Amino acid sequence: MRNPLLNIFIIASLILFGGLYYYSGQVEEHYSENAERYLKTALVSISSWQTEDLKAQLSAATLAQVDDQQLRKLCTEYARLGEFQRMGELQFSRLSGALSLFSEPPRLSYSSNVHFEHGSAVMTATLTLENQRFKLYNFNLGKPEQAASQ
Repeated sequence: MRNPLLNIFIIASLILFGGLYYYSGQVEEHYSENAERYLKTALVSISSWQTEDLKAQLSAATLAQVDDQQLRKLCTEYARLGEFQRMGELQFSRLSGALSLFSEPPRLSYSSNVHFEHGSAVMTATLTLENQRFKLYNFNLGKPEQAASQ
């Protein structure tokens, strides 16, 4: 015998997940052009590898969690990459787009292959809005997949 409550739950879940998927697509469309422009500009600034330049791109919430020593260490580690050259196609995390419905301000995650003067890296960045402008909530550069598998 079929359970009508189970059927209702399954249909409601499908509608909810479908709605979140649609919403995340709308978020991506709304922010993608500005996010890409911001990330390119931020990477030019950050790739000076000076602590103050990195701090200028970080959100207040992030700055409250890290100290200057941690930022100096991060800049020293990434300085070997040299200046920012170009960024590959930006990939939006639909999960972050869906979850932005529940957070204020939104936190939107992106990833891309990024090319620097002396090498490449995989960038993951979570952006947030402060005073109607993007700021970095989280930022990481990792080894490109090709280099990691060699």
